[in-house]
Amino acid sequence: MMIDPIVREVREIRHEIERQCQEDPQKFYKYLIASQKKLVGRLVCRHPKPLITVGQRKAG
Repeated sequence: MMIDPIVREVREIRHEIERQCQEDPQKFYKYLIASQKKLVGRLVCRHPKPLITVGQRKAG
């Protein structure tokens, strides 16, 4: 199985952050929240697509 280099890099970074947080879930969570606050202007939040009901579907 081929491993995607981007996935590998993200995992390496996550493991490094976990080591810095001494593998404590609470510290890891606080680190992530603090990071989000620093980058709030750069984060993208996409809204989910509206649900299509059976009556709205096109036949065909």
